[in-house]
Amino acid sequence: MDTMAAVKLISPALLFALTLGMGMTLGTNDIRQLFKSPRAVAVGLFCQMVLLPLTGLVLVTLVPVSPQVAVGVLLLTFCPGGAGSNISSLLARGDVALSISLTLLSGCLIVITLPLLTHWAMTFYLGEGLDQSLPLGDTIIRLIGLVLVPVMLGILVRHRWPAFAARMEPRVRIAGFILLSGMIAGVLVSEYETFLTYSAEAGTIVTLLCGTAMALGWLCARLFRLNRAQSTSIVIEVGIQNTLLVLVIAGLLDLAWLTIPAMVYVVVSSALLLVVIAWANLSPGRPAPAPASSHARHSGS
Repeated sequence: MDTMAAVKLISPALLFALTLGMGMTLGTNDIRQLFKSPRAVAVGLFCQMVLLPLTGLVLVTLVPVSPQVAVGVLLLTFCPGGAGSNISSLLARGDVALSISLTLLSGCLIVITLPLLTHWAMTFYLGEGLDQSLPLGDTIIRLIGLVLVPVMLGILVRHRWPAFAARMEPRVRIAGFILLSGMIAGVLVSEYETFLTYSAEAGTIVTLLCGTAMALGWLCARLFRLNRAQSTSIVIEVGIQNTLLVLVIAGLLDLAWLTIPAMVYVVVSSALLLVVIAWANLSPGRPAPAPASSHARHSGS
């Protein structure tokens, strides 16, 4: 089995499993959060769905990169709310309920926005060199099956069998992260030459993307007078992207080079995330930890 065949087979199953696990953390309190803090939710969603792609577009315009890297970077910005954003918000003393709400809402929206924006980016940057395009209708149906359906199933499982959901969610999440790490390592080994070709070029721009997106997320949150916990969660939601979803799209298109910016981004965003968590816990005036709850203890996206 070649690399992209493995990605096509494994990444959708992993995305389904991790999204199912995230759904099993959701309860009625998370739905109520949408109405309790509408300003925070609106600001966070704006940062994820508008500010992040615009930041990526500005960077690929200003920084000299190949069309392939430009498309890969933009695809990252079309996939907000990556795995671990909710538990990262907990570790950084952020607003976990807000983080979960943003993960849920952005997951619903990208079912439509991701195929459309990806199709535009590939057409604009690859032009006549584009020998295939993303099938819009088929991709939307796939995303519904891989993002919305498992979330709904997870919510149903939590509602009907809460003890089972609490027991299984962390196991699903941990197993998913282990398998995801193994798959990324496998792609890196098998596509080593492709990785070398694009990684040096992608490294600079994805570092700029992650750092700029986090900084703009913080500034935007503070501009709208959100509290520190809410601002921290927005920084994390804007900074962590759904790299697994990028792998799914790359598998659909059978384009190994499309995965390279995402893999580099995993390393860069993880390093910056550790800085955010350390700052949130060590800086003066840090907020007290949020009260533990079942979904906070076991959350993941």
